[in-house]
Amino acid sequence: MSGCVTGFTCDENARLELIQTAENHGVFLRSIDGVKPDAKWGRLSFKVECSEDRAYSIYLLAVNQKAVEIGGVAVDLDVLLSEEEIPVESKRTVLMKLGAVRYIGRSDILLYDLSGQYLYIAILAAGSGELSISHLIVDSMGDNFMATYPEVYRERNSFFHRYISIFSSIYNDFEQDIARLPQLLDPDICPKELLAVYGSWLGIDLEGGSLDENMMRAFVREAYSLNRLKGTKRAIERVLEIILGEPAVVIEHNRLRSWIKENKIEVPEGFHPKGVYDVTVMVPGKLTEELRHRIVFMLNQFKPLRTRISIVQMDETPTADSRTYLDINSRLPEEHEAELDSGLSLDGTVVLR
Repeated sequence: MSGCVTGFTCDENARLELIQTAENHGVFLRSIDGVKPDAKWGRLSFKVECSEDRAYSIYLLAVNQKAVEIGGVAVDLDVLLSEEEIPVESKRTVLMKLGAVRYIGRSDILLYDLSGQYLYIAILAAGSGELSISHLIVDSMGDNFMATYPEVYRERNSFFHRYISIFSSIYNDFEQDIARLPQLLDPDICPKELLAVYGSWLGIDLEGGSLDENMMRAFVREAYSLNRLKGTKRAIERVLEIILGEPAVVIEHNRLRSWIKENKIEVPEGFHPKGVYDVTVMVPGKLTEELRHRIVFMLNQFKPLRTRISIVQMDETPTADSRTYLDINSRLPEEHEAELDSGLSLDGTVVLR
């Protein structure tokens, strides 16, 4: 989004989210070029989510020249409105002096009374509460049907023109919704709320695993290949890789003895082959309860029917459990932050890092 945004955040999809802690809230867009002088403008529309305690205003200005005179000095209006150091109220005053039209709390505005090559749009918010704006669209035509009527009915900005524009707006909105359908079916860019639905269509439950958005998109994207691999070691490995972000070690106990012999390795003390239906998953890094839940929830959907899966944490950090014991004169030290000075003494458990 080109212009100056104050008191709002703007994401990659040009969605504006109001920052409630900010003192001033204003969005000033650079001019939209209508190509020719005295260009006619049709309709401005956008989607808005606004709480009852929040109010917002739309300022619209159409001019043929970007250069305006303020206090006897010629100023480029694009540069003026894009300057972050200029207060929001000062910019609003300039727009009003130049003849901007103000609309309060509107999200669908006909622009038939505006004419000028350059269209300026400003959005100001006041009060308290939430406000978000997205899908801002400017239509230079405004209606699709006036050209089909006899010349006598084509008076611009007449009652009939505005009346017919209601149906044109509905028609245009339908066209935009239809044009966005491919995006809604794309797992890379569709709304997060649809991912669980698409997963259910493809036979994967994504609702109860507390998965983050990137994981859900990956499972939907790879649902076809994962379903083909269901019940195999490769499916388990790929599920773990999606959740962990890196490969994990999957040990099938029915092949453990031959695997040890082929790779000529020694089995760690206390690790012995289990039953033919047992599989051990060795997870790199710390195994949190949330991570364990994600792994178990998804593996239960792709593992062989009678398989029992054990998860082992491969972490260099020692963990005290029911089999941990302390020898004589042993203790667990506590870490403390301190600054070295003449009055500090170091005991046997202090480590300088």
